[in-house]
Amino acid sequence: MAAFFSAMSLTDILLISLSGLVAGFLNAVSGGGAMLTVPALILIGLPPGVANGTNRLAVILQSLTALAAYKKLNQTDSGLAVALMIPAMLGSVCGALVSVRLDDAVFQTLLAITMMILLIPIVFEPVLNSKLLAVSETGRGRRLLQVVFFGIGLYGGFLQIGAGIFILVALSTMGGLNLMLANGVKVVIIIGVTGIACCIFALNGKVDWSAGLLLSVTSSIGAWFGAHWGVSRGEGWIRIVLAGTIVVMAFQLLGVWEMLGRLLALFQL
Repeated sequence: MAAFFSAMSLTDILLISLSGLVAGFLNAVSGGGAMLTVPALILIGLPPGVANGTNRLAVILQSLTALAAYKKLNQTDSGLAVALMIPAMLGSVCGALVSVRLDDAVFQTLLAITMMILLIPIVFEPVLNSKLLAVSETGRGRRLLQVVFFGIGLYGGFLQIGAGIFILVALSTMGGLNLMLANGVKVVIIIGVTGIACCIFALNGKVDWSAGLLLSVTSSIGAWFGAHWGVSRGEGWIRIVLAGTIVVMAFQLLGVWEMLGRLLALFQL
């Protein structure tokens, strides 16, 4: 085991372990944990493409751990999860195959704006829920939901970061699920979407197995605690964590934190 991690310094191991614990917790409760783990993998020296692929290995294992916890807590709907996972997996294949074709700067800006828009259904979810649920219960609404999950799978295969948040919002507003049950369904879909994309990355040599194994173990521990915390605290707390995660992710993508850092540096001069 020591030889397996011989290429990693103690600082690298600590960085990966801490980011994995926090990311696993966040992904089980809301999403966006990859905003921590992908930069951490790049910081220890992995190329961005390899970091993107390596992170997916950890997402699979942490999602399996979270699923075991949600099943134990009776917060799953396997039928719905499988029905939505199929179109999402098809989208994931397409997204993984074209994952490096878009301009990064434009894509990040559009993603940040989209994430801020997602705050609307989260904040006003009780009002929107009944209206959107009435539409989703029709045959047309079900087909629309499957199209939406194909799109989510496309994004998940392409980048992965924040895919869980898109799934939660769709399940909550269009599927009528409370956020605790939505999390149980989400992890099943994430397993399918990420699993098939991870195979494509691995076949193209885009997975670092030593860093991936360490990240998988620590993020799985975080996911187990996150699943139990979310169910015990209830939907209100999950909504708070979800909204907070979206704001932090959007600010990161728009470069707000970097700008604030520069302003603080100017004031210190």
